[in-house]
Amino acid sequence: MLVAVSVLCVGRLPPSVLATSGPPPVSLQPPSSTAGTQAPASSPASPVPSVPVSSPLPTSSRPAPLSLNGPDALAAYRSSWNPLTSGPDLMPQADTLPEGEFNVRFFMYGRFTQAQYSDSGGITGLPPGFSQTQLLDLFAMFYGLEQNTELVFLPSVVTTFSTEDGTSLNGAGLNDLTLGIKHRWIIQDPNTLRPSFATALLVTLPLTSWLGTPVPAGGLPPINVVPSTHFGTPSLTLVSMLRKNVRPLRLIGDLYYTFGFPGSLSATPGATPAYSQFGDLAQYRLGIEDVVDDKSGLGFILEIAGLSGLPFSVDGLAVNTHPTSFNLVGVQPTIEYNITPRLAASFGVLLPAFGNNEYLATTPNFSLWYYFQGGQKSLLPR
Repeated sequence: MLVAVSVLCVGRLPPSVLATSGPPPVSLQPPSSTAGTQAPASSPASPVPSVPVSSPLPTSSRPAPLSLNGPDALAAYRSSWNPLTSGPDLMPQADTLPEGEFNVRFFMYGRFTQAQYSDSGGITGLPPGFSQTQLLDLFAMFYGLEQNTELVFLPSVVTTFSTEDGTSLNGAGLNDLTLGIKHRWIIQDPNTLRPSFATALLVTLPLTSWLGTPVPAGGLPPINVVPSTHFGTPSLTLVSMLRKNVRPLRLIGDLYYTFGFPGSLSATPGATPAYSQFGDLAQYRLGIEDVVDDKSGLGFILEIAGLSGLPFSVDGLAVNTHPTSFNLVGVQPTIEYNITPRLAASFGVLLPAFGNNEYLATTPNFSLWYYFQGGQKSLLPR
């Protein structure tokens, strides 16, 4: 094409221009290959250096990032390492049950009060004539509503053996009832550091007050229990949960914030009720689970549990209970093992580590967790 254009252009030039001296015309025909005549060798053209160009990989060869909680993220998670085990005793887990799957976890907590923390965190003996032991049986029930949403139902029975100022408070009955809903917003990615993230809204109904269960008015259940609410106080709790599996470990973290509605409580059975406004409660849990054997579910867990009574309430009303604030921190080693392919067990002891303005107590506990299979072909863990 270029040669043809050149010829046309030359043909259009005026004669005066063609007559001017210049380089000899270049033949457009290839040299003849006449025998005995050899065309002069033309000097080879200098090679043009290639410039490396970094081009992105084709789109088809790059794996697409997983959605936050869609079917692709769920499929990747369920195909990753995730053996069925009992899991932490002190905290729920961010990942949810498969749709239609139901399980029940039975907990037994025992709190043995041994001393009390001062305002500065020192440890002193119990007041004369004071003793308190509590047993709490909790039936934690969970149902997978859909792949990222779970219903929570937490009925429990509390038994109290307490003496204060010569007055005994002994007996058992239904504890305050907590129920709620949990939603997983992010499913952990097995190929990155992205963890699972879920939130929950829990409502606590004051059955101890309605039914007259013998518990210390305004007292607290063992620190192991979540959510922690004052006995006889209707409450709302917001929960944030994180969980990440990194074989052979699972890392767990939870945060709870509880608002207790103001109301009237009797300091002792039969006493005149008095207006009570408690400060809000903040709970935090950290745990690391080491699964030693996938098949048997044998593993060891280290958990840290904290509970703080705040000197304020989100409703802006002044706190009129004593103490206005407190802190408790405990550390628990736990061992877990699967008794059957569907029944997982765990045992641990929550040891006191630090506190102020509250009682010091040791809390042994164990749990049994049974999985009922849903509509899927095989039992799937969280």
